[in-house]
Amino acid sequence: MQRRKRKWVFNSSSKPYYTDESCPYVDTQVACSRNGRPDMDYLKWEWQLDDCALPRFDGAALLEKLRERGSCLWGFAPKGQWQSLVCMVEFNLPPEMKSMKRTQSLSVFTAKEYNATIEFYWAPFLVQSNSDERIIADTSKRILRLDSIAKHAEHWVGVDFLVFNTYVWWMSGHRIKSLWGSFGNGEEGYEELDAVIAYRIGLKTWANWIDSNLKQSNTRIFFTTASPTHMRSADWGRKEGIRCYNETKPVRKRGYWGSGSDKDMMEVVSGVVERMKVRLTFINVTQLSEYRIDGHASVYTETHGEVLTDEEKADPQQYADCIHWCLPGVPDTWNRIFFALL
Repeated sequence: MQRRKRKWVFNSSSKPYYTDESCPYVDTQVACSRNGRPDMDYLKWEWQLDDCALPRFDGAALLEKLRERGSCLWGFAPKGQWQSLVCMVEFNLPPEMKSMKRTQSLSVFTAKEYNATIEFYWAPFLVQSNSDERIIADTSKRILRLDSIAKHAEHWVGVDFLVFNTYVWWMSGHRIKSLWGSFGNGEEGYEELDAVIAYRIGLKTWANWIDSNLKQSNTRIFFTTASPTHMRSADWGRKEGIRCYNETKPVRKRGYWGSGSDKDMMEVVSGVVERMKVRLTFINVTQLSEYRIDGHASVYTETHGEVLTDEEKADPQQYADCIHWCLPGVPDTWNRIFFALL
């Protein structure tokens, strides 16, 4: 069987489903156009298959699907993917028929007419950590409780659609400080593990909970694969570049794979999932996103709650964000795939 060819194709007439001005739920961190990004071509690339078509997203149809089921919770899918999905459906509703309630750990978008919610729950490692409630900026001081998930998982019971992901937060470059036992007893007594080992233990904790608690449920479960980072411009042949800064086109080399997607970590995911009793559906976004070096927030972002100044934008070595994606942008394509899988 001939392998299907997948590629990004430039469509000059393509228009985004929303803008960072029209959708009130786009965080300043990823509102690239609003933050001064001058080029717009990154919005006109479409992901295409040679032998079939990726369906165009239909927000009204998704809301009807949720009317039948009720709730969709993203925990922890990439936050940008959740924001993207909300923005792709919210314009279908008049102001009085929608609402958003955001707290530190849980954000809930409600489509009142459909009696449906699209929610985001903050659990960056899925298992419990000391960055769950107050983010520890110094990654070397983050501590995980690899055997504990119940505090987060109580929010996953009774949900109709669950979308999980955890990757970037494990990739700090440090060994993972892993605690066995309660944070109530303090943060002493941890051991340091290689990221791959800690990741496997944490995902097994998550998988065991899913198998034990959702085996008999009607919940549909998805797992979004790793969202790649683009921190080394040498990966795509620009040795003098500064990460993703000033990139305006995707990588065109078919099968490109950079250092921002760790295959060992992804093999952990596939290994854990294939042993689960509960069936999961992958939202496979890694390879298609690898090409999109142009899609990150770069210097069109914020720091400490303020949009970067011109002086800060002139220092991409320090300020360019090559982890988060502009919205609208690449995560919209992830949601087209999610919609097709539904």
